Amino acid sequence: MTKLETRIEQFKTDGYTIFSAVYDEAQMQNWREVLEFMQREYVRGNAGMPAPFWIGNMLERAPRSMLPAITQPDIFDFVEAIMGPFVQLDNLTLVGFPSAEKSDDLPVASSWHRDRWAKMPNGYERPNAINAITYFQELTDEYGPLRILPGSHVAPICLSPEERTQSLPGEKVIHVGAGDVVVIHNALLHSGSPNTSGKTRYFFSLFYNLTWLKTTDNHDGPNTRALIRDAREANDHRVLRLLGQDDNLEARANSGFQTPDEPKWKEWAQADRDAIKT
Repeated sequence: MTKLETRIEQFKTDGYTIFSAVYDEAQMQNWREVLEFMQREYVRGNAGMPAPFWIGNMLERAPRSMLPAITQPDIFDFVEAIMGPFVQLDNLTLVGFPSAEKSDDLPVASSWHRDRWAKMPNGYERPNAINAITYFQELTDEYGPLRILPGSHVAPICLSPEERTQSLPGEKVIHVGAGDVVVIHNALLHSGSPNTSGKTRYFFSLFYNLTWLKTTDNHDGPNTRALIRDAREANDHRVLRLLGQDDNLEARANSGFQTPDEPKWKEWAQADRDAIKT
């Protein structure tokens, strides 16, 4: 079994996987500066309003900085292997989460939840979406580690309002390093932990979905349209599909389905790579 196949099987069992040291400090510092610039611009244009923690539509806002993130080869290849060659960018959101006072009563920061496009699971299904979260600092106890409930993407686990803000039996607390990427099935229950470091916790959420779903981000801005033109000239169907331009959708989504999915996905994915003009 190849390394990719092993990772795929682990993802199907646990509902997540971790890619270590994907990005270096120089790249992460660039993204911190991009976020801080966007926050200053927001405050400048909205007098009296505080800077937002979350800024979405980041590919349109900073295409040169963010395009390498959505097309990072290891992550992109893995997501395509899990979802098939139907991978679209739903949204790319850059986050600078502030520090808060420590509270022993609320170990969970953002409430346990499944992500957009999920449903109550009952056995493994191809995800409608995948969340690839990149952290710009080590997730120590003070910065607030990620919490996940392994296997909850295949089990119809329900949580009461009280349970949604508490530690859960069987949860895993993940202390990833700076530059690591955690890739999550959208039906996996997960949550953040409070940031009590006294510093900002930086990360971005790169959310992919299937090409026939709607997107949160707008792919019709001038910067994104320029990326689409470049991809069209290069005949790069993978990037076109990321940006809502899936030329092969009708044929592949109506293929007859007489053969197993994953071998067919590999065939289609290789055809897309072979079609790119060098």
